[in-house]
Amino acid sequence: MSILQRLDYLSTGLPNEKAFEIWKGVVGALFEPRVVHPNQRLPTGSASGVVMGDLIVARVVFGAQSFRRDRDLIARTPDHILFHLYNVGGFNGLISGHQTTLWSSQVAIIDLGFEVDTFATSSDTISLIVPRALLPGIAGSPLPPRLDPVRNRLLAAHLTALRERSLFLEEPQVEGVVAHTADFLQALLDPARAKDLVEEQEFETCYVALAEQAIRNHLASPDLSPELIASEIGVSRATLYRMFAPHGGIMRSVQERRLLGVRAALSDPLETRRLSRLATDFGFRGKVHFSRSFRAQFGVTASEFRAEQVASAQNSERTGLDVLNWWWDRLGAAR
Repeated sequence: MSILQRLDYLSTGLPNEKAFEIWKGVVGALFEPRVVHPNQRLPTGSASGVVMGDLIVARVVFGAQSFRRDRDLIARTPDHILFHLYNVGGFNGLISGHQTTLWSSQVAIIDLGFEVDTFATSSDTISLIVPRALLPGIAGSPLPPRLDPVRNRLLAAHLTALRERSLFLEEPQVEGVVAHTADFLQALLDPARAKDLVEEQEFETCYVALAEQAIRNHLASPDLSPELIASEIGVSRATLYRMFAPHGGIMRSVQERRLLGVRAALSDPLETRRLSRLATDFGFRGKVHFSRSFRAQFGVTASEFRAEQVASAQNSERTGLDVLNWWWDRLGAAR
């Protein structure tokens, strides 16, 4: 198996000056992070991501701060497109030529060819960086800073699934995933195609992604059922069963989602929950049930798997800022 390039930059527990140095190096090609008032400590954050061909997808966590991108920074750095899902937190300010306020569960669409001047609260986010060349015809037009609620749900579900999948993606799968993501984004952002994306049968996979997102949102609930999932995404129970028939059925998918969710959490160096808390949060009937299910599915215990991932994330060869800077310049260059 060919392992994808990981980009792990963790500043938790470091002295404020050192944490700021790392954080500024991570976001420097995008924004200049600044304090929001004179008495604030230097702004910091952490990021854990994966390079997938011409894409970078990452979980990014940061404290309250201001983000700025002026004309000088635009001239010196790549002007990709940033799709930024706020799971926790939000911001207000200037993005993509618009004054915008955005909060939890919404996706900001940030055209890095425009100036940025925002104030963000403490946030936990998923970021997808897409080279402009990957979106021909769309990236040349003014992009909205955010989408309507229906398309926002589809985009948020896609970003969440992409982040989770990226942690275990193999090199031969990358080309297909990148092509699918580019086509999905172009359809979602094109007003002429967006209605088809929401309504046509050929895009049923979008509703599978929505169903998977609904499952993630309710994994710890004892009331998680086909009826709840169908109601949340706006389809009939019969339609839901048909959608998941190729996947072995909806409840089998729920169990698989629990295990995949735990594995993704344990692979994330920003994840700090104890195993017992993860078992509860992902809906397992106690720690014994969780431990047996995880080992049966993946061949190792959850604690062994977490130890392997932590050791891998701490590999200095994978976390050098020079690696990130090299990828910034390379993304989309062959197109």
